[in-house]
Amino acid sequence: MKNNLKKKVYLCSFASHDLDLSVKRFVTQAKNLQFYENIKVFRPSDFSEELKKRIKELFKKGGKNRYYGFDSWRPEIIKKHLKDLPEGSIIHYSDIGNHLNKNGVQRLIDYVSMTEKNNMIVFEYGNPAKQFKNYKYKFQKYMEYQFTKSDVLKYFNLSKNSEIFNSPQIWGGTFFLKKSNFSSIFLNQWELANKNTNLLDDSPSISENHKQFEGMRGCQSIFSIICKLNNVNRLSATECEWAENNSQRIWSHLNSYPILAKRDKKFNIFKRFFNRQKKTLNRYLKKIKIGI
Repeated sequence: MKNNLKKKVYLCSFASHDLDLSVKRFVTQAKNLQFYENIKVFRPSDFSEELKKRIKELFKKGGKNRYYGFDSWRPEIIKKHLKDLPEGSIIHYSDIGNHLNKNGVQRLIDYVSMTEKNNMIVFEYGNPAKQFKNYKYKFQKYMEYQFTKSDVLKYFNLSKNSEIFNSPQIWGGTFFLKKSNFSSIFLNQWELANKNTNLLDDSPSISENHKQFEGMRGCQSIFSIICKLNNVNRLSATECEWAENNSQRIWSHLNSYPILAKRDKKFNIFKRFFNRQKKTLNRYLKKIKIGI
């Protein structure tokens, strides 16, 4: 299918140096779409010195194996990529673990058209998309208060009774953004908030959390709230996420959708060996703890 918007759409992602296999898979899938003008995968060496220093500190807080620095790098790499693009260009950010489905090009064109009109398109974990409402599947639904600690609310001068805190959380794993005055303001707000690392790491909240708080998801809460404060256009994350049918995860409802949130990260042989040994050790320690 010919894409008349091709010349204006640029794909952007990030991968740590141990994810070469995932990069290869991701880039191959992106090229098979024959949709993007350019595909850019940033690496840690592309970070500014300030960001490198901040991420090094976040590693000490457990942010190396989980979200790689709690995903605090996202606004910087997107700003860097947009800097050299023509005004009005559209950037598609996607986590490296997502799969790109070549059968979903038509819906991808829809996303780009929406972005041209609305500056930005994101996906939230609310009600299923209307096209899925007759499906007898269980879809994921997550609220802001489940994954946002109260210190984040305080930063944005929001209360626990606010509509934003009691609405579905927005997924940070993929979105579409048009280069414009809006994108500059949005990314600056996001980057500034991310510099407060206590807002995105797993440190305890000074303010009391919601009783249903489950834990942070990196900088996703910051991203989600800024999107809502800026009235960003939202679609349902069910267009990207797995559903549950008979207690099994399925993806068949997304055969004609372009972005699958499979979180498929294939590490190199040394990292895979290390991860296997770590899992084995954890199982062993767990057995000792329960006296087996």
